[in-house]
Amino acid sequence: MVVAAAEPETCHTMPETPGTCPECKQGDLITISMALGERDLTFTTCHMCESKWWFRDGELVPLTSVIDLVVRK
Repeated sequence: MVVAAAEPETCHTMPETPGTCPECKQGDLITISMALGERDLTFTTCHMCESKWWFRDGELVPLTSVIDLVVRK
């Protein structure tokens, strides 16, 4: 019997159910929030699969966007 693997969920905003990884569905999430100027930044990582996400004002952003904010300050 062949079972197809489920497609990983695409996460565009912060997870609605904090604590469980949207990628591996098993790991606990570690979240660090900070303010940079007028912006709220949040870094979230899964201790199990090591997936990582950055959020700016609640929206998913690439790491390069976060680096650009830091360099400008």
